[in-house]
Amino acid sequence: MINPKTITETVGTGLLVFTIQVASTELAPIAIGSILIAGVFAGGPVSGAHYNPAVSLAITLRGNMSSQEMVLYMIAQIVGAALGGLCGGIVAGRFSTVGMGEEASYLQALLAEGIVTFALCFVVLSVATNPKVDNNQYYGLAIGLVVVSGAIAVGPISGGAFNPAVALGLSIAGAFDNLSYGFMVAAADLVGAAVAASCFRVVIPEVTGNVGETTPLTA
Repeated sequence: MINPKTITETVGTGLLVFTIQVASTELAPIAIGSILIAGVFAGGPVSGAHYNPAVSLAITLRGNMSSQEMVLYMIAQIVGAALGGLCGGIVAGRFSTVGMGEEASYLQALLAEGIVTFALCFVVLSVATNPKVDNNQYYGLAIGLVVVSGAIAVGPISGGAFNPAVALGLSIAGAFDNLSYGFMVAAADLVGAAVAASCFRVVIPEVTGNVGETTPLTA
């Protein structure tokens, strides 16, 4: 049976990674953030438009998603990322992977990934799962701007994934090139997501655990 939610996650993540693969100018962060904003508004009413296993983990830990559905979302996201990376590589005539800066250490790169992913997931939880701002019209913009600012600020240090599907999908599309770093980035991003969910529970404790709540990113 066709699952509209997982198909939306596959398509949305694929378009995001396609854009990442193809964009190669100094305006790449804006292009990536823009397609994410558009994708969040487009897919939000269907799947919640996570497009990121770290976001799905944060949503689950917040209490708005079951573990079983989270796993399905993560699989769909990684498949979409691999397909988007493959199509983008064909269009661009090259295959890129997430890689840290030449002068960066693993500590610097992975800490940067974890911090920005924390920021991304905390913003997602705050603008898209908080009933106090339910039905707002700015959630997609807020989410996209975190990615833009993160890519500009620490992209040259960590590679600027902030998304396990991006790190793994680009590696898979590139014949598993730089896969070990992709796994390290994925782990750092998931840790950042878990910390963000814990922080959200402390900051807004009265709204956690409301499974099934109608919010933009928990459709």
